[in-house]
Amino acid sequence: MNYMNKLVVFALISTTILTSCGLKEANAKMSKENKQIGYSSKVRSMIQDDSYPEVDNRPIFQPKATISISPITFESTNAVITTEDFKENVQKIRYHIWRTADGPQDMKTFSSAEAASDFSFLFDTNEFSGKRGEYQVAVYAVQGDGLEKLIAKSTLTFQQHVPILMYHAIDHYNGVGLRELFVSPANFEEQMRYLKDHGYTFLTFERWGEVNKVNKPVLITFDDGMKNNLNALWILQKLQDDTFHPVATDYVIAGSIDKNTTRLSSANIKEMVDSGIFSIQSHTMSHADLSKVTNFEEELGGSKEKIEQVTGKPVIAIAYPFGHVDAAVVEETKKYYQYGTTTKPGKFIESGEPDEMLLMRRVRISNSTTINQFAALVQSW
Repeated sequence: MNYMNKLVVFALISTTILTSCGLKEANAKMSKENKQIGYSSKVRSMIQDDSYPEVDNRPIFQPKATISISPITFESTNAVITTEDFKENVQKIRYHIWRTADGPQDMKTFSSAEAASDFSFLFDTNEFSGKRGEYQVAVYAVQGDGLEKLIAKSTLTFQQHVPILMYHAIDHYNGVGLRELFVSPANFEEQMRYLKDHGYTFLTFERWGEVNKVNKPVLITFDDGMKNNLNALWILQKLQDDTFHPVATDYVIAGSIDKNTTRLSSANIKEMVDSGIFSIQSHTMSHADLSKVTNFEEELGGSKEKIEQVTGKPVIAIAYPFGHVDAAVVEETKKYYQYGTTTKPGKFIESGEPDEMLLMRRVRISNSTTINQFAALVQSW
């Protein structure tokens, strides 16, 4: 099996035990190799194949040591990595580390011969220009002949800040409604093109699990299900190409479907869903202030059911009308939804707070938002 195939197997099969207990101080003297490794024939020749016994003609990695990683908070930029519980005598190891979003071609290696400290190593994201996200860690035993043998692998994650952008109307302001809720099609296209040109990855809540595995995650959301959101669909379709796959989320008011000419109709919604670009989620049944109602089953459950009937897709997220939410609303919301977005300003990051996935912050984009302001608002790191 060649080296590239091994790396694919590493990403697919993970059996290493991850624990944050009993870590020793990172006092090892590290010999760091800053150059990128890639897939050179020299590296391939240095790696043994016996870490991959075959079971039913499939290579299965069997760890021969345990990687331990110190506790990481949402603010952490580094972590102590140690390797212990060896099943064979090891005098020197080499950590191969790369960011999942960047791939093994950007791998860096760090060596340690400090067995007394469990080969402690202080890994810092500054080694990768301060980039956050999920990192792959593979530990190799360096043998006397210079060959490397894989003995353990794991991942560590530094949570990424995610801008969840909040839009309403994508149209020219015509004097009706609040001016700041309108973003012109030209400005919206300029903003989306900025995200495309600067390497952002568009996600929806169905793909939230990818947030730390991709470069510069961003969610584009629209409140109220305005018919002029079709302008956003057509702009995103125009920008789409073989390497750029934009997606977005539209929160619709279920009770307005086919009843209000300024809102998306069933046909409009199906067009958006069939495009593969839009996910349609809930903005309640009647755009009610949830902090003042008691008919949660209708506003939350009823809207979810109706939208699912129109789209044929699961509805898993809600935007609270007016951004009004309290503890009682959260308790009712979690009966029907996995994600809830507010109007509180700021990028979202998982910090371990209770019910945080139902209290997600968003970045408001307004009529007056300039492209320079937009760039600052979406800055990921």
